Amino acid sequence: MKLNYKLNGLDCANCGAKLERAIKKIEGVESVSISFMTLNMVIEINESNLDETILQVFKVARKVMPKLDIKRR
Repeated sequence: MKLNYKLNGLDCANCGAKLERAIKKIEGVESVSISFMTLNMVIEINESNLDETILQVFKVARKVMPKLDIKRR
């Protein structure tokens, strides 16, 4: 399943790359792409454990960038 999120509070392209690397390590995440220019994150998640994977994505995102505000588009 492909999901699209708006990332408010993403400070720099390096932060986006760091967040992208961390999210790619989560089991169930098939792919993730973060654009600093559009403050957009597109993530593809295996549907078998969707809810748990999304919770892990948010947990990792808060750990990497505590002030990040993530909204579903």
